[in-house]
Amino acid sequence: PDAYFGDRTDKRQSGADSTYTTYDSLFSSGGGMHSTVNDYGMSAAVSQNGGTYDISISYKYKGSGTPASNMKLYAALVDTDCTGYSYSSGIPHGYNCWMAWLTAGDTYKSKSGGTGSAFHSVSVTSTDTTQTWTSVPTSVVPGGINKAMVVAVLMSGNQVSVGGSSPHVYHATDSTMGPKMDIGVSGLKVSNDQGGDSYVRGDTITLEADVKNTGDLDYTNGGSLEFYYKNGATTTAINTVSIPNLNVAPGSAFLTGTTTFDTSTLPSNVWSTNFGARLVGISGDMATSNNVQEIGVNHDRVPLKKTPQVLGSDVVQRGDFVTILAKGDPNDNVDTIDTMTFDVEVSPAGQNAWDASIVSGGENVLYRDTAQEGREYIVTPTMSMAAGDYDVRTRTVDSRGQTSDWSTMSDMFELANGRPMVVANPVPTVMCDLSTKVSMVGHVMDPETPLSDLLITSDSSNFVAWHADSEELEVHFPYDDMRQACPLGQKGIEIRVDDGGDYSDSG
Repeated sequence: PDAYFGDRTDKRQSGADSTYTTYDSLFSSGGGMHSTVNDYGMSAAVSQNGGTYDISISYKYKGSGTPASNMKLYAALVDTDCTGYSYSSGIPHGYNCWMAWLTAGDTYKSKSGGTGSAFHSVSVTSTDTTQTWTSVPTSVVPGGINKAMVVAVLMSGNQVSVGGSSPHVYHATDSTMGPKMDIGVSGLKVSNDQGGDSYVRGDTITLEADVKNTGDLDYTNGGSLEFYYKNGATTTAINTVSIPNLNVAPGSAFLTGTTTFDTSTLPSNVWSTNFGARLVGISGDMATSNNVQEIGVNHDRVPLKKTPQVLGSDVVQRGDFVTILAKGDPNDNVDTIDTMTFDVEVSPAGQNAWDASIVSGGENVLYRDTAQEGREYIVTPTMSMAAGDYDVRTRTVDSRGQTSDWSTMSDMFELANGRPMVVANPVPTVMCDLSTKVSMVGHVMDPETPLSDLLITSDSSNFVAWHADSEELEVHFPYDDMRQACPLGQKGIEIRVDDGGDYSDSG
């Protein structure tokens, strides 16, 4: 390959070597540019703004003499990796391939588009002057902003590319050369006034982000820091904070922008929401890769119910207990079985008379990390509860107190019929040789059956009758003719109490 430095035919370099030093000597000796090259200053920048590039090229005279006249601003947009060209040979290709001329009047001319026809004619003075382009499509450079670079040259003469042996390139730059203007977003944080790193719809969250000058030049071009959230592909602005002047000097102040947001407006069905902060309405920024930050925040959704189950026998004897496995689904990426509990309530079958007072436990997690994962609860029936079937309902409670719907299981367990109980004390006193009625209140009890509905019988000769209506047992202890005395001390009488239940092994 042939290279002509400074656009001069007498500054030609042919070929290349494997050490990448072929051009070093010619470049170090001035590269064919004018001897006053250091009397001029230039900078170039390119950034993306939607579907177009924001391009700026600045220049000024820094010397003590008189700047050259009749200048042209020779500028191009190049592809740093040459991805816009096909290389079928497999041989490593060059870089910085031309894609478009940057021409006067905010126009451009590429091989397939644009209307530009002439370069800018410029008068270089000691005042910094900037030419800008806002209409160049990003599609001009395949790969977009990450592949785009601006090259700019100050050349003298009526025609660009005069050639020959006279120096007519006074200065050159590209958008990768310093000093650079670069501001960026950093330190994005989302905090919740309820604590934690998630949100429940209705929470007010606070977004905070910094805008700092990370370049080499002071930034005075305004613009805003915009906070936003995303719902799928849709971005919705929350609020903006104006960007002040940001100086590059060490220790200079930077912007810390904050805003609050009511999450009530967010969709109820999403599992997380991306919140972000980005720079909008800025100009002159030479790097866009640090102009936006996003962070995902999990949505603490309402948990779901699952069907509870009895562990072990579903028939419980009075004085015993039944074990319930309560299960649920967190329905989000926030809660787990370790942060969920359950409300467990019991009712006589079909009565909807729900009661949690006989329920305890919940500390033990069973079947962890399986589909049956849940917490163990103990239901201990009281002595006053009627025998029969009982319904159980459970609901899931997450770490924020959100509850699922109830999951109800009808006839989940049976409280077995309790045996009647007979208590002798306090021992009643009766008359000798006289039928006496003794109240059985406090002496005969049944968990399910009223005392008056019980049948009491006895084979004892001292038993006279059971008076159910008055709940009294009639007894007779006769005079002992042989001893010529009444029986003294405590005398027992064995009774049988029947509540109608079947207490056989098969009953």
